[in-house]
Amino acid sequence: MKDNSVPKQTIDNLKGEIKFRRLLAQQHVTGEILLPDYFDKEAHDKILADRIATTRSAMKRLLEKGVNISSFIELGAERCQRSLLLVNEFDAQGIAADISLDQLQTASHFAKLFNWSKLPLRVCCDINNLPIRDSTFPFAFCYEFLHHFPAVKPIIKQIYRILDNGHFYFSEEPFKRPRIRLYRQRSKICAKHVLRRNKIIRTLEKFISEPWSDEIEHGVVENDQTSVSEWNKALSIFDKKDVRLASVGGRITSRLHRRIYPGNFLNMILGGGISGVCSKTNSHAAPVNDDLLNRLICPDCQAKHGSAITKESTLYKEGDTMTCEACSSCYPIVD
Repeated sequence: MKDNSVPKQTIDNLKGEIKFRRLLAQQHVTGEILLPDYFDKEAHDKILADRIATTRSAMKRLLEKGVNISSFIELGAERCQRSLLLVNEFDAQGIAADISLDQLQTASHFAKLFNWSKLPLRVCCDINNLPIRDSTFPFAFCYEFLHHFPAVKPIIKQIYRILDNGHFYFSEEPFKRPRIRLYRQRSKICAKHVLRRNKIIRTLEKFISEPWSDEIEHGVVENDQTSVSEWNKALSIFDKKDVRLASVGGRITSRLHRRIYPGNFLNMILGGGISGVCSKTNSHAAPVNDDLLNRLICPDCQAKHGSAITKESTLYKEGDTMTCEACSSCYPIVD
C-alpha cells in the first residue's frame, strides 16, 4: 500500500524540471545565453571537469574498499559526465537515468569534449516509478540529486529496491541548518555578481534569508531542509552505512550514527553537506542478466503494482520501441 501522506513532487515540479534542464542543455552545448544568471558554457565546462576529477577520486576509493561499481545505475545523471567516466575509464557498464531527455542527449557532446568514445545506456524516466526490476544492480549512485524531492525516504526506498547485494553511494547533498527567513534574496545564487561576493558574507546570508535561483523560478524542488534525523531514518533501511556530515567547506566533520550524539552537535548547528556509502545484503537475490535492457520494466505497471509487479511487465525491444508484455505500453528508443 502506498503512503499518500508522504510529500511528493507535483506535476508542475516535474514539468518545471524538464523545462529548466532543456534550457540548460541548450546553453551549455551551443553557448547561447538563455539563463543569464546561470553558468555560461565556458564556466560550465570547467565545473564539469572538476566534477569528473572528484568522481574519479571517489570511485577509486570505493574500489579500494571492495565496492563493485559494475554494473551501475546513476540517478539524476543529467549530462552523464560521471557515467561516461565509469564506462570509459573504469571499464564498467551501466545506466545513466534522468528525467530530462534533453540533458541525456548532451552525453554525446560531452563525451567528445572529454575525449571519450563509449556511452552508457541512457534511460529517461521518473524515479518515483523507476522502471528497473528488483535486485538487479550491485551499484547505484547519485550526486546533487536527492535534494530535488520533498522527502528523501521514498526515493531511498526505490534505490534500495533495485540493489542486489550491493552499495549505494551519494554525495553533495545538503542537510538542514537553522534558518531565520528575514527576507528572500533578490539575486540568484549563481549570478556572477553574487559569486564575486565575500564567501563569509554569502555563508552568513544562508542563515537569515531564503535563496533564489533559476531552479526555484522554474518550480524545481530545492529541499535543503532535510534534518539529520530524517536522513538517519531514511538510510536505516540499509544493513551498513558509512555516512559523514561536513560543515564550513568540509572543515568540521562527523559520522552519522544510528542515534544523534554529541559529536554531531556542531554540524547540526551549522548545517552543511552529507555523503556516504550504504550497503544492502540479500544473499538470496536472483542472478542478474548481463543485458542491461533485460533489467528494464514498465513504469506504468510499476506505478500500478509496485513490488507486486510481474515478470510479464518486462520490456522487450520491437523496432524503435520498448514494449510491455503485460499492458502493451510502448516507449520510444531515441539515439
